[in-house]
Amino acid sequence: MKKLSLLAFAISISATPMMALAKITAATLYPSHAELTWKETGQVSAGAGAIEIKGLPLSLQDQSLQVMLEGLPGATLQQIQVVRAEREEFVAEETRRLRQALSEVNLRIQEHEDLISAWKQQVTLMNHAAESPNEVTASELSKLAVALKETTQSALAEIRQIRESMKDDLALKDRLTRELSQTTQNAKATKNVKVYYRAPSSGSVQIKLRFQTSEARWHSEYNARLNTEVGTGGELTLEHMAVVQQTTGTDWDDVQVQLATANARKGTSMPPVNPWIVTPGQPERFQSKAFAPMAEMRAGSSMADSAVVEQASTFTQSYRLPEPVQIPSDASGQRFRVADHVLPVEVAVWSAPVLDPTGYIHAKGVFKGEVPIPAGQTTLYRDGQSVGQWHLGELSPGEDIALGFGADQAVNITVVNELERTGEEGIWKSENVQRRQNRFDVTNHHDKPVQIKLFDRIPVSEQDVLTVKPLTISEPVQRNFEDKKGVLVWDREVPAGETVSVKSGFEMRVPEGTTLPRL
Repeated sequence: MKKLSLLAFAISISATPMMALAKITAATLYPSHAELTWKETGQVSAGAGAIEIKGLPLSLQDQSLQVMLEGLPGATLQQIQVVRAEREEFVAEETRRLRQALSEVNLRIQEHEDLISAWKQQVTLMNHAAESPNEVTASELSKLAVALKETTQSALAEIRQIRESMKDDLALKDRLTRELSQTTQNAKATKNVKVYYRAPSSGSVQIKLRFQTSEARWHSEYNARLNTEVGTGGELTLEHMAVVQQTTGTDWDDVQVQLATANARKGTSMPPVNPWIVTPGQPERFQSKAFAPMAEMRAGSSMADSAVVEQASTFTQSYRLPEPVQIPSDASGQRFRVADHVLPVEVAVWSAPVLDPTGYIHAKGVFKGEVPIPAGQTTLYRDGQSVGQWHLGELSPGEDIALGFGADQAVNITVVNELERTGEEGIWKSENVQRRQNRFDVTNHHDKPVQIKLFDRIPVSEQDVLTVKPLTISEPVQRNFEDKKGVLVWDREVPAGETVSVKSGFEMRVPEGTTLPRL
């Protein structure tokens, strides 16, 4: 096998090229582009010659093209040319080819239909003979009935067999009709590749092209299905789907697809880090907010290619679809199952009553897949019902996953303000004081216990003149939850049909003459 890139030496060879229309056989898809493999088999003559492959995507990146010549020992590549073919030229030739193929398949279908008509005519004659047997004896009538039955059954079996054999031709007719419509209506300029070769003898060769294109890509989507009726907690099934799109101008039939997570949009290396020179007394520069975004864009222009929706990944993975697939050349996304991940989860109702008294069902577990999975839009299902969508971030094995699955209408949460007081206090040293005490009542209307996670917060002061201290706070409680200052979290189990309460309060003080913050 010999390889030659587009930058190979150019040797002028006078030869009449052999025409070939290559077919895509394999594709490696990335979030930003794809690498396609096209193959074509043909006959070559001894000595110098040329093979021209037509109808390649206009988005073929010339610098990425690799050409391989296989099947004929000693055959070498001499020169590769890539030329642009305008729409009219491509449409005319491709239309002729498709119409010829469509004419041939229509002829075969008509032959099948003629056979069916002939057999139907025989069945009609048999029925007519059965209706007018004339004067025959009982034994003759019995023999006639048996003969008619066997002949009719045989004819109907032949008709079924013919219709079964027509299925492939009918499917081919539909595909050719679509391709003809697409070629005549949506065709665009393409690229042709002319391969000059030298062969020691005539024979059959396989030409393989491999190149990159920006007109095919993939991304991940997920279905997250929560089952709350399993065990003491719940079970989360994360269905990983690959959404594949390609607009190369050619439908892909029986193509082996591999999906890779490497993203070329992120660049190949980090931006340069230059010295940061400062001088004493350097005046601070101010700029209008209207011009600030543009200035930031100029300052970060070296990283502009990295500003994309996808998350950065420290490593890449690839997936291969188990069977060859069909992907039409249009803007619609074709979805393929990649894998299902089933994990046990803790199910609880989360609520921040002061912000929103609604209780939301949350499922939390540990992702235990063998390889990381990319970020993607996720459709959420709770016990078979669709409850919304969420953007799932990239997950690595052993990483926590937490998803919300909508409001729990059977859990009622109310906020009772037990104390709200603002005023001056002190005899010798007056201070402005504000006190607030809330009680959160959680009522469970389910027929089984429910785990509750309540969130609240108390103010956090960053100035010495403002002091904050807690009032009555129910225990046990997690303070500064996840290193967030002032955030309080209570974990409680609420029995079926009962109410559980927790309390949260604080006091703020500032010196006389200082205004209390507005809460």
